[in-house]
Amino acid sequence: MKKKTQKWVRVRHKVYIAILKYPVMFIFWLLYGFKHKKIKLAKNENAFIISNHQTQFDPILVSLGVNKPVYYVATDTLFSNKFVSSLLNHLFAPIPKKKGLTDPKCIKTMMKIAKEKGSIGLFAEGNRSYAEFQYHIDAGLARLIKTLKMPLILFNIHGGTGCFPRFAKGFRRGKFYGSVAKRIDAEEYLKMSDAELIEVIKESIKVYDSDNGYEYKSKHRAENLENMLFVCPTCGKTQTLHSKNEYILCSNCDLKVEYTTKLHLKSDNKDFTYDILNDWYEMQKNWCLNSTFKEDEIIFKDEDVKLFITQVNKPRKLISKGKLILTPTKLIFEEKEFELKDLIIASAIGGRKFNFSMPDADYLVIGHKRFNPLKYVLMFNRLDTHMKEKQTDKYFTLN
Repeated sequence: MKKKTQKWVRVRHKVYIAILKYPVMFIFWLLYGFKHKKIKLAKNENAFIISNHQTQFDPILVSLGVNKPVYYVATDTLFSNKFVSSLLNHLFAPIPKKKGLTDPKCIKTMMKIAKEKGSIGLFAEGNRSYAEFQYHIDAGLARLIKTLKMPLILFNIHGGTGCFPRFAKGFRRGKFYGSVAKRIDAEEYLKMSDAELIEVIKESIKVYDSDNGYEYKSKHRAENLENMLFVCPTCGKTQTLHSKNEYILCSNCDLKVEYTTKLHLKSDNKDFTYDILNDWYEMQKNWCLNSTFKEDEIIFKDEDVKLFITQVNKPRKLISKGKLILTPTKLIFEEKEFELKDLIIASAIGGRKFNFSMPDADYLVIGHKRFNPLKYVLMFNRLDTHMKEKQTDKYFTLN
């Protein structure tokens, strides 16, 4: 007898959403002032909802405005804790996906959910924004949308990079809301070319909070910017930057830059010419792309770093703790080292973590609170890795 396939879309998900929605909505309004625009779907209607990605709460923020459960595509590292994985699967059934790679199993699950009349949520950039919107959207997304033939809803979160910047832990009070940018029915987007559809998506979810004129107030608004910034734009030195209160400073050349309440950069140094964080981010990409190194040169070095081996739905296992060194050919931990020529993919997670895949296993790196994972991931795209060769993760590519 053929085994019956278990449904992904379950009645209990509707029940949990009905119970949790309004209390959670009130909490986010009370604590953060978040207001949302409703997405009302008809009784037998589902949708493919695509949003920009500014905060760790984005799946919740988008869902608050939808009158039905939404099944989100989520990085598989979220499922490395067995208890959390079981709880998430029971309550909301997110869709696991290997970060930075095309995942046939993920696509198959999305098709299953669409067939069962469930709605799907996706953050098309594939990663939470570092310096507002500047990222690649995979061309294959257009083909997937056309295959599913669901109404396409493009959603914007505004104020997330002001209230919850990726480099910081704390909240900054300011204008924070969600809105629907565009709805496109299947009849309309099926007439578009794949390139046209991707361009519509890209332009619709592009949000620059630094352009909105609102203030995001905090006495510590620049603290932990080292999670993102690692090259001084005036002296060119790396890992000399440190933050304090509303300033980011360089210990080598005495550069002092204010991160203003309106998300702009301000300095009395005439050699500093950047206006927003994205300008600095792009400079760092160019630095990685154009730098040259000696064979055994230490490119980056960090203390107090933990290395874990990870598997989906299994507890992660600590295998090294201490120093981390990157050379042009190796990634070296206290108890283990890896040849970069074998590295398949890597991606930054949150503010102080990155994961990477080798032929034998998947790994997770967690650093101290001012650890910068971005510099390692960008440099993996510069050095001789499979990641660079195949450009497996366009999000952090240097081209």
